[in-house]
Amino acid sequence: MTKPQLALAAASAALTLVAGAAAAQTPYGQTTTQTQPTTRDTLGAIAGALLGDRLGISQLDQGWLRGTRPLSEGQATFSTRVDTSQRSGSISSSAAARLKTDYQALVTLETQYSAGGFSTQERADLNSRYNALVQTLDSGASGYGETAAVAEGRAAFDARVDASVNARRLTRTQATQLKSDYQSVVQIETNYLADGALSTSERADLDARLDALDVRVGDGPTGTTPTTPTAPLDNRTRLNALDGAVTTAERSGAVSRADAADIRVELGDLDRLEAAYRRLSATSDDTAYLTRRIGELEARIRR
Repeated sequence: MTKPQLALAAASAALTLVAGAAAAQTPYGQTTTQTQPTTRDTLGAIAGALLGDRLGISQLDQGWLRGTRPLSEGQATFSTRVDTSQRSGSISSSAAARLKTDYQALVTLETQYSAGGFSTQERADLNSRYNALVQTLDSGASGYGETAAVAEGRAAFDARVDASVNARRLTRTQATQLKSDYQSVVQIETNYLADGALSTSERADLDARLDALDVRVGDGPTGTTPTTPTAPLDNRTRLNALDGAVTTAERSGAVSRADAADIRVELGDLDRLEAAYRRLSATSDDTAYLTRRIGELEARIRR
């Protein structure tokens, strides 16, 4: 026999012995439902110990052999890794959302497969999908989950503009110009997505353009309309406005206390980054990155 065949034979013998011992310990030679979970865990542990290293069985496989659902149990850990990567700027918010959605789909699939006891093909499928998600996260998820977000947000933007007209924050002429300018950003996004993904600089450019449009609408976190609607606020002014906006949002219940604390931590980081950029004469890429991060915080407060 080859070594793998010997290992399989040893595992088979061990599983037979454990199953026989479990049945012998059951009164009247009957198997009860109370002993099944313990027996199943024992069988899986022995199979994993005997075959895991020799035949390349993954930790996920060993969990399934023990009768557990490791993907479901590891979902919180995976989500935390995604959140950490998003906060550090190594992945985009759209990629983070897509990764979490795809992992949830993987958990759902694991639940479906568990009803039949996980065949070899099903385990291979789950392993492959999980490894692909981890690799995508570790590689920075470039282009992952990218959609025409600007185009999808047009209806919501138009509604905000109309609301500002009704509230007399904008004239109808300004509203028409804003909608036209938004359509221009939609076209830019379409051009950027021609290759199937947004680069970091392209995403930063779109975020900066949308931030400028948001300011002109006049319904941002400060609740005020800029004196000159067409002039975007500088990053320092926006950071100062955010400091008060997060307190107002927390008091009104728009954001939870935990979210507000998290936003304040990020706000402190951006404050220091903005100060450093002013001292060191930041490049256009640095400024675009800061602008994008500020826009993300503003969006968290508005939603």
